[in-house]
Amino acid sequence: MPSNAFSVHLEQLLLDADELDDAHGELRTGSAGRQYGLASLNRAAVVMSVSAWESYVEELMRESVQALRPPVPALGAWPALNAYAMGLLGNFNTPNAVNVERLIRNCLGLADVQLSWTWQNCTSAQAVARLTEAMTYRHRIAHGVNPRPIIHNNYSSELPYLFRRLARCTDSAVRNHLISFHGLPAPWPP
Repeated sequence: MPSNAFSVHLEQLLLDADELDDAHGELRTGSAGRQYGLASLNRAAVVMSVSAWESYVEELMRESVQALRPPVPALGAWPALNAYAMGLLGNFNTPNAVNVERLIRNCLGLADVQLSWTWQNCTSAQAVARLTEAMTYRHRIAHGVNPRPIIHNNYSSELPYLFRRLARCTDSAVRNHLISFHGLPAPWPP
């Protein structure tokens, strides 16, 4: 079972990108080739997918820091850690590979979460490159680059899967770190 950040935030927010892809399919003309007038749906799916990833990372840090909270009343250094982490989250607005790694390292002490971003036929370096590409598209879209970037439907429809894979790997790495390094019982089931 994944973290609440995965099952509640990421999955729910990625439904918007999935719905945009469904709408794209329903509005297709039936002709082969590029579907004019539908490009904005693909660009919106990129923005929604990156937004879901950002929300997931932020919520995973909140959930993880809460898992580190000792039983009442012996709080020790936890209030300072919590305040520090919440401050970092307040300034977190670009969920690229470097910023995600830095946030997780600074909040939890997990060095280089990017190394866990691997799955069948995808190395860590390839996962980072895919995230970098998605972030580049998102920035170009959100900041009004003209001409608008061309986002093909096959790319935008696959993007939610990329973020689900990244989140599964991140969930696992953070969970294992909380157990092995911080000595917590499982913060969420495997």
